[in-house]
Amino acid sequence: MGLIDKEANRIHARIVYYGASGSGKTANIELVHRKLKKDHRRDLQLHESDGEPAAKFESLPVQLGQVRGFETSIELSTVPGRAEYAEERRQLLEDVDGVIFVADLRPDHHADSEASLEELRANLASAGRSLDDVVLVVQYNHRDGADENALDALHKALDIKPAAHFEAIAAEGTGVLKCLTTVAKLALAKVREEGERAGAAETAEPELVEADVVSEPEASEPSQPLTEVSADSPGFRVESAGAVEGEGRELRIPLRLVAEESGQVVEFSLRLTLDS
Repeated sequence: MGLIDKEANRIHARIVYYGASGSGKTANIELVHRKLKKDHRRDLQLHESDGEPAAKFESLPVQLGQVRGFETSIELSTVPGRAEYAEERRQLLEDVDGVIFVADLRPDHHADSEASLEELRANLASAGRSLDDVVLVVQYNHRDGADENALDALHKALDIKPAAHFEAIAAEGTGVLKCLTTVAKLALAKVREEGERAGAAETAEPELVEADVVSEPEASEPSQPLTEVSADSPGFRVESAGAVEGEGRELRIPLRLVAEESGQVVEFSLRLTLDS
């Protein structure tokens, strides 16, 4: 699990990019490595399994510096995608605090993403944990390789309730830093809360401020992704919670209201009756 050490004023969290082979895990961590200022990140480390370069996965230690009096850090890692390295993927989930599940929006890769999610559930279950025990953020990657219906179709097929989800083109940088910033803030907050429950003294919630660590602006993104619509109330956002359902004049639109600060989620449905 993550670490909070009040005496040493340190807080640390582990975050894993999980997804099927080719989904874009490596593209994510390489983009993060390029964008972070040098004094905030160490070298991108390549790891081999049994000496085979094709089985490599990556890890990246990130030092966020002093955040409200605490020396704050995260460790990012990917998992190897090939089927024969299932055990390595399971091991990399040990003591993880946050998971960025990289789902491939390209239609011919949806089944691979569904299978990868089931494996993620099983690997967590083998350690007595579930998706509810980690901070889960879904990145719908390869947005440029799918039509406008792909996101709702895959979101419905995965049938999960992440803390947040983003559309992305990781190879270009679109959505990558938003995704990381969100999961890092929530994972570090979770580490703090768990430390308090274990009897640690109360500490201020750490914040990951993207502007403090990013050396270059993120690649330009669509002005308003379809699944991220600002609500009228400050501090909240409304997201799609699945595909529109219904026939004829009656439609049901699943929606999700997310509190920006706490990450709390409320799901509801908007029912529409159309004029004949």
